Parts: sequence; C-alpha cells; structure tokens
Amino acid sequence: MRLSHLSSLFLAGLLSACASPQSVPDAETAPAPQPAPAQAAAPAAPAKPTPPTLRLPGTVRPSGYTVELTMDPKADTFQGAVDVAIEVAEPTSVLWLNGKALTVKQASLMQNGAAIAVTPVEGNANLIGFTLASPLAKGPASLRITYDAVASTRELEGVFRAQERGDWYLFTQFEPIGARRVFPCFDEPGFKVPWQLTIHVPAGSVAVTNTPVLAEEARPDGGRTFRFARTQPLPSYLIALGVGPFEFVQAAPSGRNKVPTRIITPKGRSAEAAYAAKVTPEILARLEDYFGIPYPYEKLDTIAVPLFGGAMEHPGLVTFNSEQLLSKEEEDSPRRQRGFASTQVHELGHQWFGNLVTLAWWDDLWLNEAFATWITPRIVEDWQPKWDAPVQRLHYRSWSLDSDGMVTARRVRQPIENAGDIRTAFDDITYGKGSAVLAMTEEWLGREVFRRGIQRYLREHAGGNATANDFLAALSAEAGQDVGKVLGTFLDQGGAPVVTATVDCSGKTPKALLRQRRYLPVGSKGEAARTWNVPLCVRYGVGSATGRTCTVLETESAELPLPEAKSCPDWLFPNAEGAGYYRVEVSGEALRKLVKVADKQLTRSERVTLLGDAGALAKAGALPAGEVLALAARFAEDPDRQVFSASSDLMEVVDERMLSDARRADYHRFLKDTYGPRARRLGFAPRPGEDEDTRLMRPALLYMAGRQGGDPKLVAEAKRLAAKWIQDRKAISPELVSPVLGMAVAHSGAEFASKLLEVWKKEQERKVREQLLGAVSSVRDPQAVRQLLQMVLDPANDAREVLRVMYGPAQEPATRDVVYGFVKENYDALAARMPEEFAGYLAFVGAGYCDAEHRKDVEQFFTERNARTDAGPRVLSQVLEMMDLCIAQKEAQGASIDAFLTKGPVKAPAPK
Repeated sequence: MRLSHLSSLFLAGLLSACASPQSVPDAETAPAPQPAPAQAAAPAAPAKPTPPTLRLPGTVRPSGYTVELTMDPKADTFQGAVDVAIEVAEPTSVLWLNGKALTVKQASLMQNGAAIAVTPVEGNANLIGFTLASPLAKGPASLRITYDAVASTRELEGVFRAQERGDWYLFTQFEPIGARRVFPCFDEPGFKVPWQLTIHVPAGSVAVTNTPVLAEEARPDGGRTFRFARTQPLPSYLIALGVGPFEFVQAAPSGRNKVPTRIITPKGRSAEAAYAAKVTPEILARLEDYFGIPYPYEKLDTIAVPLFGGAMEHPGLVTFNSEQLLSKEEEDSPRRQRGFASTQVHELGHQWFGNLVTLAWWDDLWLNEAFATWITPRIVEDWQPKWDAPVQRLHYRSWSLDSDGMVTARRVRQPIENAGDIRTAFDDITYGKGSAVLAMTEEWLGREVFRRGIQRYLREHAGGNATANDFLAALSAEAGQDVGKVLGTFLDQGGAPVVTATVDCSGKTPKALLRQRRYLPVGSKGEAARTWNVPLCVRYGVGSATGRTCTVLETESAELPLPEAKSCPDWLFPNAEGAGYYRVEVSGEALRKLVKVADKQLTRSERVTLLGDAGALAKAGALPAGEVLALAARFAEDPDRQVFSASSDLMEVVDERMLSDARRADYHRFLKDTYGPRARRLGFAPRPGEDEDTRLMRPALLYMAGRQGGDPKLVAEAKRLAAKWIQDRKAISPELVSPVLGMAVAHSGAEFASKLLEVWKKEQERKVREQLLGAVSSVRDPQAVRQLLQMVLDPANDAREVLRVMYGPAQEPATRDVVYGFVKENYDALAARMPEEFAGYLAFVGAGYCDAEHRKDVEQFFTERNARTDAGPRVLSQVLEMMDLCIAQKEAQGASIDAFLTKGPVKAPAPK
C-alpha cells in the first residue's frame, strides 16, 4: 500500500448481536429447573469469557469463506451472510472472531452434521464472541452469520461511499484492520485462505472484486447478482470490492500468462485511463522478469477510487486515488505520469511481496512495504532511464534518515502490542528506511546475489506466510554468509548512524579513520552510544585519480587502509554513491574540499548525498546553519535537477517557526534573491522542446521564489493567470495549477480565496476541486481562515474532502492561532465528523509553534483526547518531539541564521 497519510480509521461503539433461533432454547420447551436441596448453596454463574486483547486465540482457524453481500451505493447500510469453514485445533467452548460495527441477526454452528447452539457474548469493539452449548471437537466445523453493516460516508476504511458527478459508488479499504467492518472474520494476515464472493447490486450498478465473474444473473427487482470465482489463499486485508456504474478500459493482456487487464473508472471518465492502460502491462512484464515467477493471479484490474489517499495492492483489483490514476490527455503532466507509474510499480511489486508471500504478523510489515518501495527504482531505472530513479531514491533515503533521527521513530521491526502499533507501522520508517536498508544490502552483496536471494525466498514461501528470519535465511544461503548479522542491526533498533571519516597519512599507506555514533538532532533525548554493523565504501581522490575501498564497520571506531592511494588523498567521501543508510559527518576544510571537487569528481549520487547530510549536520549542531544556507545558494543554479532539489532541501534548516517577524521577512527576501532569477527566466509556461526535468523543476522554483519569497513579478503574473483560469482552465499549464493558485491566494488576502471557494462549490470535477481546496489552504488572512474553517463543520460538505483546509493555515505564523483555537473550541464536533482515527492527527495543528508555553498547552489539551484513538498516543508524542527539537534548534542555530539573513542579499552564481 502507498498512502499520503494513514487512512486506517476507527469506528466507536459496541456491536449489537442477537442469537439465532436455533441457538436459544424456547422458554416453553426448555426443561424446568430442578429444585435445589434446602441447605445447598446456589450454583455459581458460569464465568464470563475473557475476550482476547489483540490477537485471536489459536484454538480455531478459518479454512475458507463464502460471502454473500447485498449492496446499494445509495444506502448507508448493507446486508451480509458469511459461511466460515473452520478447523478446530483443540476443544473449545468459546469462539471469537473479529467484527466491528456489525449487527448480527443470526448465527449457527455445525460440526459433524450436528447443530451446536451458540449464544452471543459481549466482547469489545473489535470482536464478535459466542459461547457454545457443547464444546467444539478437534477437526472441521462451519459457522454461518447473517448481519447488517455500515456503508460509511464518514470513514475511508471498511466499506465507504463516495459520490462522483452525481453517482454513488461503494469501495473498500481493509488494510490493516478494516475487513472486520465488512464481514465477521479472522482479521489477521496469518489467516490466509480462499474466499468466494457473491454480490447483489441494484439496477445500473456492477460489482467487481479480486477474481473474475463466474456468472451474472438478473434479479426480480431489476438488479443484478454477480458470482465471482474463488480466490487463491488470501488474508482478509487483501480482499477488495467496488459497486457502482463503472466503465471499463481494456488494456493489452499482461504477463507471461496473458491475464486480462483493465482500468476501471467512474462513469464518464474512461477516456482518462489511456496512460494507465498503456504502461501497466509494461510494468508487469518487467516485474515478472526480475522475480522469475509469472504474475500469480487470474486477472489484473486497477480501479479509480475518489477520496482515497493513495493506492492498495489487492490481487486482481488494485485500488488507486482517482486523480493519481486518471487524467485527460490535455491536462496530463510528466509529474502525474511518473507518480502513477512509480506507484503502480510499487503496487504490482506487492503481487509477489505481500500477496504471493504474505507477512505472518504486522511486525514484519516491512516485508511488504520496504520491498515494494525498494523494487520501484530498480524497475524504473531500466524501463524509464530518463526518470533518474536511482538518484531520486537518495532524496527519499535522506527524508527517512530525518524521520529516523527522532526518538519517537519506530524500529523497522517494531513489536506490535496494540492496534495503534499496527496503524502507525505505515510510516517513513517501514517504507523509506526499510527500502534504503535493502538498497544498502543489495550494494554490499551485489545485485545478482541479492536477486537470487529474493527469488529463493519467494519460491520457498509461495502461497503462504513468512517472517523476516525466512527472508534473511534465503539471502544468507545465496550470499554464503550471515546477512542477518548486518541487516538485523538496522531492522531491530531505532535510529541511524553518523559516520565520521578522517584521513591519516602518517604511515606508509594512507588510511581512513572511521568512527560511528547515533545521529541525533540538537535537543534530542536519545542515547548517542549505539553502534551498527555498517557496510560502507569510501571514495577518495589523489589528483585526477580516484579510489574506492569497502568494509563493514562493526565497532565504534576502526581503521581502513586505502591501498590504491599513491599519496595522501586530496579528498575523501565515506559513502560511495550514497548507498549506505547513514549520515556522513564532513565539516570544516574537509567539507570545503568536497564542495570544490563536487562538480568534477563526485558522482551525481554523491553530490545529492553530501547536500542532504550537510542539512542533517546543521540540525545536529555540527555545522552552522549559515554555512548550509550559503551552500544552498551555491547550488541554486545547478543545471542538474537532482542536485538542485537536494540543495533546495537545505532550506529546511530554517524553520519559520523559529523566526521573528523581521527575520522572517529577511528569509523571504533570501528566497526571492536566491531562486527568483531562475524562476523568472523559466516563467510560467513550458517551451517547445523543453525537457521534462525543466518542467519538473519549475513548480519548485515558483513555490520558493513566488509563494514563499514573494517575488513581485512572479506574484503579479500568478494573480493574472489565476484570475484568467477561473474562466479558462487552459490558462495555466497543468502541472502549475496548484502552485500558481496557491501563490495568488497567499498574496491576495481574503477576497480571492472567497472567490475560489465559490468556484469550488459549483465544480464537479474531482481533480479541480482538490486543486481549489489546496489553493485556499494557502490563505494568510486570519479572517479568511475563520470563514474557511466553518466549511469543515458544515454538514453539507464531505469532511473527508475538506479537512485538508485546516493544516496549511495551522503552519503559518499569521493564522496558526486561529486554527489552533478553532480545533480546541470545536474538538468534539470535529472528531464526530471526521474519519474517527483521523482525530488523533488533529494534534498536528499544534506543531506550528516553537515555544515552551504552547508545547505545554498542546500536551495538556491532546493527551486525554488522543488516547481515545489507536494511533493518537504515538502521533502526539511525535508532535511534542517536533516542538522540542524546534525549540532546541532555535537556541542552537538562531544566531547563525540571523547573522546570515541580515548580511545582505546573496548573489547566486551565473548559470553554467
């Protein structure tokens, strides 16, 4: 799964259950109670069964499901009947399944041809429980439950409804624990069994799920019944379905087995699926080649889902945010196409990592997400070499290292102790750190050895479940060494190392003196004395010659001879090609030497790595922030998009929360002076023959120089184009709509934001609605923000769509007080309207502050409230740590930033 934020949600309330007729003895025929002896004490009531707290007991397992659903996209409930074939491992008188917000109408249990009476018992919000009149014996049995469930317009988990151009649709999202909202089941990844679905729908709708349709039949009410083929063994979180007036776009058959391949769209949008239909078979063919195993499922559909925040890898029915999947040809852009294709590689990579071989429990989620993230640049680099995927990967690596620097960061293999641990496992650590560690391991072992290890792992566990130890065993078998000795130090402990390397030329052979410690930003309360087994390669230069030497750093310090150096190296970089998952500490004269030779002797990957590490060193207090800002200016005109992007990320050393009003104005002027000339040269429209890298750089330059820097020429042109765009949607290039509208709103006050909101109210196109909401979120006028926030509480608006308007103003110094006060005043109303698990993320509106007083207030207000949601406690701990680090950074680097920003305009070098 790839999500822009967690869409795992929580619905309060206990399930309501009724016993089936055969499970409750009739009062008139039940035997009368026998009188007790006069002196005997009354028999004790049977003990109430204790529900499990997280995982279901191992006494009973499913062996298959047959599900029948009656679903109408216009209705807020649906009806279900599920037959669960079970295997009893040991006799039991209590049966527990997962179920959430389900109303059980009837339940029956059969074993060996005999009915066993069942009585519902109270569990908790995630469980359905039954006590049995007689114990289940070892062996097979069958359970049938009929029930009602919710088709939500509040949630984005379970079955949820969305309206598109006046038509209603039903979609599902089950990962990680949402299947229990749709059917009573054993909702854990280790229960991997076949499913067979039948779905009844009203006239005008069709149903789709993971497998092909076996039969389609007319219903007396004018509706249709769709009977689907039985799935291969799947865990509950990989089942998916959709109901609505869909359109289908046929793509070329995919893979070695030529499986049918389609793009499924809302009504009226099939013409927007051309690019997705073209590239999906191409991607699947390359994945099959890498894994050496054909795509293992019977069909390949990809379906567009409005409001959904990402994509999900269900076998046979991949779900996608509709605006990421679909685009009109005249509105398409390189950024949208690259975003879709890369995400599709990720989701189709899951067909092997996650679907064919499934994690045994959520502590090994990285076996799904890290691998799908890692495989993406590996496939893209040969398929689309101009996309520069291997270098692009280094930006994600750097961002993950930033996240990993926080004490509140998870481990890759974090123990799962509650539902909150499951939900918060979908983060930068699982995806980003996990994939970066895999890339480091691949570089250390060699690509072919690593590939053979992956193929061995998939062959040995195909169709089943596996753990990290299973993968490490397969990799070690191919590598001929204990890979877990190295990889385990990165998987099982939090944080990441920073490696310092200095040159020692006192002996006959020059050597690098290596030292490692834990990377921690200024103000962190983490323990620095931590070591890893770090595969690393050092690159160095003597004159025009370069050398490379590799080792595994297993101790706090070590010496590494540089045998290829004929004399003392002029420079040394201890992370060749940026392959290692660690920061490099280079400062002072050594840093100046590297910057001097960067253009000619460092590779592009190394330049990107060097810049990312420089920003991290400033956050750790090891490098003055002023030097880092000067470094950003030094590379502001770099013709290489990847190097430019890495240098622009250095702006993050200035957190605007830290600045006074005067210094904030100086900072905006610095952005204007540094990036304005290049942004003005590029302008607002692509030119004939312009390469894609230039088109991809333009939005970033306009954002920094225009929206943030306030360059007057850029702002004036943005306002002109935005006003024209309201009448003519072709007035702005497709990839620039969001940055241009955002710039115009940020520098126009309340009036223009109100005008865009009026356009939004009438707009039907989902993509345009998203662009408009993103733009109005840039408003800096407090009164306009007050008006904007009321739309979040307006029941006429879909909260899942409009919630985003709170978070942009919450980070702006001029408007953060308005948002924070609004959330505090209306917390209960907001929590009741928004997807329930999202309530925990409301604490992020406090992260716009950088002072002890607000930090205390955020903690006091949100502690009890965030405890009500699964993810809330961890979210709040992260928000508070962010505030702590900002306060410490302000104290440590404030003087350096002030001195740099007040010394006058910075002149960027002339273009090369």
